[in-house]
Amino acid sequence: MAENIFSVDYWRERLDSTRPGELHRAVYLCHKSKWQEIEEAHGRILARLIHPLDSVLDAGCGWGRLLSLMPDVWVGGYLGMDLSPDFVHLADGNYPDRRFWVHDLRDLDLLVKLFKSRRFDWCVLISMKHMVIRNAGQGVWDGIEEQLKGVAKRLLFLEYDPDDPGTVLEC
Repeated sequence: MAENIFSVDYWRERLDSTRPGELHRAVYLCHKSKWQEIEEAHGRILARLIHPLDSVLDAGCGWGRLLSLMPDVWVGGYLGMDLSPDFVHLADGNYPDRRFWVHDLRDLDLLVKLFKSRRFDWCVLISMKHMVIRNAGQGVWDGIEEQLKGVAKRLLFLEYDPDDPGTVLEC
């Protein structure tokens, strides 16, 4: 059964149902030890790929989790976007020195116009591709991916599978 992942209320309910110290359960239901494995795997991939001055668009940023995984030497530009105002509010509180926008990835016309001439080095999407395809269809995903290619030089798809090395798409 498809979940309404493009509903603000869906993500509010997910956040409201999490226990203190288990924020990860708002996006992925797993034991804390498995979450730590995922975090470590994502951190290794990012350390290998992201250079100190690279600019990053964090599409589906949630509470800004990606920022905690970035290499220590990274000081590049950043923009986090998420459909959920609740997640963006958390991200703003966690990382007040970074920019976050409430925005739906299905409509990136404004973002394409704003950043077309100075594309991000990376657009990072964590566990988005399969979730969108499963719940909204391949066509919706293809539209999102096509628009993201217009604002980033490379797309990085990370999944919540510790054995998944991540996929890089050059744009």
